[in-house]
Amino acid sequence: MDTIYFLIADTVQERMIEQTLWSYQESFNMHHVAIKIEIIDFPRLLDQARAMIRKGARVIITNSGSYQILSNAIDEVPVLCLYSSTNDVLYTLRDIPCRKIHLFLNKHFIFNINACPPDIRQRLIVHPPYGIEPTYHKLLKMVQSLPVTPDTAIVGCTLLPQIARNSPMPIYPIRPSESTILSVYQYALELIAFNKKDCRQLSLLASILSHVTDGIILYSTGGVISHINRQARAFLSLPPDTRNIRDIFPDWQEGSQPSFKEKIIQRPPYTLVANSDVFLMDKEKQYILTLRDVTELQRLEKNIRYKLSRTGLTASHHFSDIKTTDPALQTLIRRSATMASYNAPILIQGESGTGKELFAQSIHNASPRRNGPFVAINCAALPPDILESELFGYVGGTFTGARKEGKAGLFEIAHNGTIFLDEINSMTPAIQSKLLRVLETKQVMRLGSDYVIPLDIRIISASNADIIQSVRKGTFRRDLFFRINTLRLTLPSLNDRPSDIPYLFSYFLNTISGTSVPVPQALKKILIHHHWWGNIRELYSVALRYHIYGDTGDSSYQYLFDTTEDEQTPQLLDTGSLSLNMKNLETTIEQILIQELSDKGYTQTDIARLLNVSRQTVFNKMKK
Repeated sequence: MDTIYFLIADTVQERMIEQTLWSYQESFNMHHVAIKIEIIDFPRLLDQARAMIRKGARVIITNSGSYQILSNAIDEVPVLCLYSSTNDVLYTLRDIPCRKIHLFLNKHFIFNINACPPDIRQRLIVHPPYGIEPTYHKLLKMVQSLPVTPDTAIVGCTLLPQIARNSPMPIYPIRPSESTILSVYQYALELIAFNKKDCRQLSLLASILSHVTDGIILYSTGGVISHINRQARAFLSLPPDTRNIRDIFPDWQEGSQPSFKEKIIQRPPYTLVANSDVFLMDKEKQYILTLRDVTELQRLEKNIRYKLSRTGLTASHHFSDIKTTDPALQTLIRRSATMASYNAPILIQGESGTGKELFAQSIHNASPRRNGPFVAINCAALPPDILESELFGYVGGTFTGARKEGKAGLFEIAHNGTIFLDEINSMTPAIQSKLLRVLETKQVMRLGSDYVIPLDIRIISASNADIIQSVRKGTFRRDLFFRINTLRLTLPSLNDRPSDIPYLFSYFLNTISGTSVPVPQALKKILIHHHWWGNIRELYSVALRYHIYGDTGDSSYQYLFDTTEDEQTPQLLDTGSLSLNMKNLETTIEQILIQELSDKGYTQTDIARLLNVSRQTVFNKMKK
């Protein structure tokens, strides 16, 4: 009876193979094939394999580490490999609680670190690929050279616990999945069915077996193709008469090194990553090209973008949404469109309601980052502690009430996009210091973490007050100001754009009504002379009121406004208490002038020089 030998690492894998084959025994015709399993005694690996051949082994199935040795030393029977994949690595890493993980993979292992979730990637230390043929001592030295640290684990091939059995740190082996065991076993049955009449064909099938999950193209010197599997034909839409690799890739050039290394190939609906390698068969050089479909990763990215849009992390406005007839604001829009092409930080200043976020979203949507997230936060709306955790994120257990799994900060979420910090002038000095660090290093560290996360973000800041005054008062860091003030936009208030007042009122009114509504000339005049201390927001509210109440016949239209005309414009002097005594009037004017100069940042010495009086005189008048 034909015999298939499993030469595997430990009893855990032995039980897994027995249970898997027993569960699927009805799917295979196993009556004419005997299954035997032995545990590897690594120093005697070759002797074990040769003993199996003497006992009648027709196929030997073994782990990836021992496969490297046996495939070069055994040619009497096919040696098949229980390959592990990136998914198997992730399955192992997922259940390891340690904060630091050393990962050892052999040079034939194809591992995509980008598939790791961020929390695992932060803990992972990937060591250079190794080879264990003809000896395992190099791997052993690599493990022994690791510093022994607490809360640290080692992950590697299934033989690693046996090779480095004296390691003081826990070792977790990467085990092949159930589907891999079944696939290899099925191919072993097929190899036995071929009765090993054609060694070359059996070697080709063994090579194909090693990469059954990907598209495979085998070709030899000169690009002559010997085999294309079904997946590769589907990925590349190849005709049956494809004979040479140049028929697929006209610019292919033969060389001593593999021609394909992480090459991206777009073949809609597939996005493929191509890698090639060299192997010897009957002492002749052969090439294997693997094609991996990463379309699923792109679907995940689309799902993430969809979720971002549902959580509001997108910019919905464009420059075309900014309605104006004011030449100065039109010039500002053109300047903003120019700024959008660069990654430099932008500071937007303007009164509340002048459209700072509208400009920020428009800049984002006109920039190369338009496909990334747009994250907006009002820095004055949250207490300092909450603002800090929202901006920078935190690891689990950092503070009472923190999520167990931790939370990504807004800086992380804005990666490859734009973050808009509204009312940045309200930030506390402590948060300002951390923000400056993010700007300088382009890295962020979560609260409670000791790992830095690289960032690629653009920062747009906004302030509804003159931030230079805050710098002069010492409430805003000077170095941070110069970091965020690389490019500046100062938005005019609605009072500085009188031509926009009737234009925007009509626009809002028509939008609310859904039809064109005429505006009386008397109302237009009152609108222009009104003091718009709420800017665009107030104008929209007035338009909504007019839509609701209509023209009531009140020629003053005061029912549309929040305050009377007398209350709208702050007065410089109190006319009710103003004395006609010229000396007192002169004193009052001097005090007002001195106060105005002081508010604008002039020192007492500067004011004294401007008014041609002594510094003591200025001091005395400011005390009154």
